[in-house]
Amino acid sequence: MPALSVLPTILAHHSEPSDPLLLRWVFDTFESITGLGPTAVVLPIAGAIVAFPAVVGFLAFRARRRQ
Repeated sequence: MPALSVLPTILAHHSEPSDPLLLRWVFDTFESITGLGPTAVVLPIAGAIVAFPAVVGFLAFRARRRQ
């Protein structure tokens, strides 16, 4: 009965996607350690999310033109 052993884990979760107190603590700790605001973290991550597929697409386009 391994499937039933997962049931207590599922029932232990709450309805929110994450614990708001934990997230607030993580954000406060990050800001106190680095001195950076959330924008200084979000912008590089967003840039990487946009740049990576663009670079891969460009390289695929260039490789296709060479064939």
